[in-house]
Amino acid sequence: MRTVFFLLIFLSFQTNAQLKVILDTDPSFDPDDVGCIAMLQTMATNGECDILAMVNSTNQKESALCMSAINQFYNRPGIPVGDYKGYAEKIHATENTYDFHIAKDYPRPLKTWEESLDGVKLYREILESAQDNSITIIVVGTMHNLYGLLKSEPDEISSKSGKQLVAEKVALVATMGGNFLNNKGWDRTNWGGADHLCSYTDWSCLNQERNRMCRYVIEHCPAPFVASGWENGNGDYFNANNGNVMSGQGLKTLSADHIARVSYEKHFEYRGGAESIARHSNDQIALHYAIRGEGENYTAFLNGTITLSEKGVCTWDSTHDKNQGHIQKKRDDDLIAAEIEALMMGDVPELDKTPPTKPENLVFKNGILSWDPSKDLDKGSWVVGYNIYKNGEFEQQAYGTKYLLENALGNFEVKAVNASGTESNATSIVID
Repeated sequence: MRTVFFLLIFLSFQTNAQLKVILDTDPSFDPDDVGCIAMLQTMATNGECDILAMVNSTNQKESALCMSAINQFYNRPGIPVGDYKGYAEKIHATENTYDFHIAKDYPRPLKTWEESLDGVKLYREILESAQDNSITIIVVGTMHNLYGLLKSEPDEISSKSGKQLVAEKVALVATMGGNFLNNKGWDRTNWGGADHLCSYTDWSCLNQERNRMCRYVIEHCPAPFVASGWENGNGDYFNANNGNVMSGQGLKTLSADHIARVSYEKHFEYRGGAESIARHSNDQIALHYAIRGEGENYTAFLNGTITLSEKGVCTWDSTHDKNQGHIQKKRDDDLIAAEIEALMMGDVPELDKTPPTKPENLVFKNGILSWDPSKDLDKGSWVVGYNIYKNGEFEQQAYGTKYLLENALGNFEVKAVNASGTESNATSIVID
């Protein structure tokens, strides 16, 4: 098993130049989530990855709208945005969080929060049609969506459970959370925090729901699971003395309306002033590793077991292999920060108006339309979904290569859609 895990991680970084990525994030209180999205957009432009979807895990309505606006800013409005729908109540963001301002001030495909996709269903639909061991999930928010995915049962989307889909389709789950300095530490917030840290900041206190969900994910995730703990990006937190990787100040050199710059400035504007906008790079480090691997920057400790206690204590055990691991820095903080910040400041790509190839082999069987996947041959562009038309009218967008028809009579067309929202030519079928 140890050799298999090493081989899977190696192959995912060495032989797949374009990783297929789902980003699960929580853009609201801390701007490093926007830093992650900016990095990912640059890496996609470079041809390092395809962004299949972004999913929000906060309980704020504006967070998903903020993600939609960022995708449009980068001329990729076609990237689907999901949202965790399991909260008892969704609330509006307040003015002291940047998602409020980005959702209000920037154009976006999503007009209302209600239009956002169910995050768990979006996961299931993408995974159902994906090739085996082809998907990289990057979680830099809380575990709400991944918990929901692993708990999900067979449905109209797939005859497989969420655990089965993750086991078959996911090559790696990379996440920011926990604390593994000297193999044991207190989580700060993403995995639920710890009451031990309440004296430092209120928001680091134990959140039982987040803790419970994260413990379930850690204990039941069947895919390789690698964490980047708080000690990497914010290593001086709670007197840990492990150094900070600070990024974001360079955004000040971008245009005043650049969406990443504005996100960072709005965060700091409500916290004493927006002249200095450098922020710890916790989320960015997890994403950096997920896309580029260890490289010069990180050392990965793999083939062990992560344990999270009910009180928020993280423990690393290298003697029992559960397909889990964590990373540590092996390069100077400033050098890692410079590489991360350069990716955050990448150029905004042009809107890709070249259509993908059209879907082929469209068939109807047992109430389901299915087809072969389309391709987008342009660097920095990829297929994100398929528009379904019935009798010339738009019906729905699919995020895999099959679609359940509730009323299977009529002339149906399927068109591939790339990240810029450009459609392919249609493939059609008449069902009578």
